[in-house]
Amino acid sequence: MKRTALLLNIPQQEAPEKISGHVTAVSQVAEYDGQQYLNIDLFYMGELKARYFADRFTYACYVDGSWKTCKMDNIARICMGKTPVKGGECYYQATDWNWNTKKDEQTARNYLGKGLDYYETCINQEKYMNALQKKRNRVEEMMSKVPVLPENLEKWLRTTIFPQEYLFMKRKKSRTDYSCTVCGHKGWTKTGWKHNEKTTCPKCGQPVTACLNREKIQKKEPVVVLQIMNELEWVERQLRTRCTWTPGEKQIEIMEEIRVIIPRARNWGKVWYGTGYEQDEFEQEFWDHNQINKRFYKSYLYPENLKEVLAYGDSLQNSGLDILAEIPRKINVNTFIVTFKERKWLEYWIKAGLIQLAEDVVDLYGMWGNPGCIRTDCKKLTENLRLDGNRLHRLKEIDGGLDALEWLQYEEKREKSGKKIKISRESLEFLSEKRVDTEDCQKILNELGSVNRMVNYMKKQKTSPNSVTQIWADYLRMAQNEGLDVTDDIVRLPKDLKARHDELIERINARRDAERVKKEAEKYERLDKKIVKHLPETKRYFWENKDYMIIPAGRCEELIIEGRTLHHCVGASTRYMEKMAAGESWILFLRKKRELEKPYYTIEISMEDDRILQWYSEYDRKPDEKQIKKLLDAFRKSIRQKPERIQIAV
Repeated sequence: MKRTALLLNIPQQEAPEKISGHVTAVSQVAEYDGQQYLNIDLFYMGELKARYFADRFTYACYVDGSWKTCKMDNIARICMGKTPVKGGECYYQATDWNWNTKKDEQTARNYLGKGLDYYETCINQEKYMNALQKKRNRVEEMMSKVPVLPENLEKWLRTTIFPQEYLFMKRKKSRTDYSCTVCGHKGWTKTGWKHNEKTTCPKCGQPVTACLNREKIQKKEPVVVLQIMNELEWVERQLRTRCTWTPGEKQIEIMEEIRVIIPRARNWGKVWYGTGYEQDEFEQEFWDHNQINKRFYKSYLYPENLKEVLAYGDSLQNSGLDILAEIPRKINVNTFIVTFKERKWLEYWIKAGLIQLAEDVVDLYGMWGNPGCIRTDCKKLTENLRLDGNRLHRLKEIDGGLDALEWLQYEEKREKSGKKIKISRESLEFLSEKRVDTEDCQKILNELGSVNRMVNYMKKQKTSPNSVTQIWADYLRMAQNEGLDVTDDIVRLPKDLKARHDELIERINARRDAERVKKEAEKYERLDKKIVKHLPETKRYFWENKDYMIIPAGRCEELIIEGRTLHHCVGASTRYMEKMAAGESWILFLRKKRELEKPYYTIEISMEDDRILQWYSEYDRKPDEKQIKKLLDAFRKSIRQKPERIQIAV
């Protein structure tokens, strides 16, 4: 459609006689250059504001001195000086235009063969589908230039990433059948092997692991392959690989997830995401929208031709990625490549053998920032890592990560301040492996002074080191506030830290509860007097079987102790006490007979219909829920049948 020619050669229509508060549309079918077109002139407050032209393939409107292809509803808004609406907003907006006459509407419908709004929707949909198909064709053409995965990739996966081989076994009455995943041989032997026993295949002599009564073993690993596309581009390919061992067979599957096409001499490019699940390179289709949440993973890097490929990137040829690939070690390759220009010191770390340190920075800091414990403006390792030569050597020896670096920096800082300490290699390896942060241990070290003693104590505890640091620091703080001598090893190094921590909390809470009871003694005494009147009614709630006993509460203080011990709300306020005092509901204590003094479950029961309203154990949880539910069902059935068993003391 020749829009400007239509504007100049099709005469304007006369303005409607009636002036409306809305835009008024006047239509005609006009001929130009041997073809008919629909022309709709739009008037607002008696003035021509826009001219709309359409044929059976497209439409356009000249408004405010320029051509626009938005729908008539938005054209009318522009004519009135309003802001056009987008997307779903159009469904909530009133129409701002009307046809001048029924004849104008019919003229447009006769020409278009449908209503104007439906015509515009169909045209837009067709344009969208055509544009989408063109984009698909461009993407397919681009992806066709990506080379096939390297020929030796599967062999590398088989020998390097999934080197394990198995001897599948099945025991029979007088023999053991086996099959080897190395050579595929199937045979039998009288004795056989133990499950997971390391042995050799009787046929090929290759090392294998015996596997009893298993039909399949499967492992998955993410892998990245870098390849040259052409003279101007290279590609990063995120793969998911899977190895499946079955009796007599070992199968490798390679699924492609993401492709990044990168211009030469750059480290970032356009990301294309696979649109299907577990599709290989030939089945997978790619799009620039991440429709099913694909991600770059910490992956192994395929080493073949790596130096040649890395030469296409910016400074990547000497980045150390080839060293990581040959080890091999997992790293988020995409993050490493994209951020390398800002982290060129990673090259020195990797070449010095500080592999874990490089992994930690890439994995923990991703695309954003760098750890504050290093100097990014220095190339010399001792200055870059803020360590002297001796401690740098110790860091290399254990291939320590960021946590080990911070602990060595802590040791050096203490030495410079005149408070020399020595962290043993065993302690350093432990702190690095368990990722224990120096900041979390400051309270402990202030009291203990020795990192090695701290580590030795951590190793003896049942919980994880990071949990120990939190519990320990909290325990020392409470002990100090309680006036205990935290310089005494008996206090600061309790045999069972968790138990002592909980005892101290119980002690503090008991004192607070006692203060609360004393402060509000009159209120509790008044409630207790009312509760006593209902005690005879609650005797029917006493119940026991071989393992459990249910005991009705008798005083406000019992609820306070129960709530404090089980860390729930039964004694936190007077709510349940007041319900007992009013005879609405009652609190019952479920105990194990072998631990009658130890709270287990707290039950609230309606005194009107003996319906159990709620039942919870520690922290509002329900341990052994199914078993306790059956127990409570039995308890309810027997409530009115049980004889009196106890005399409740007042």
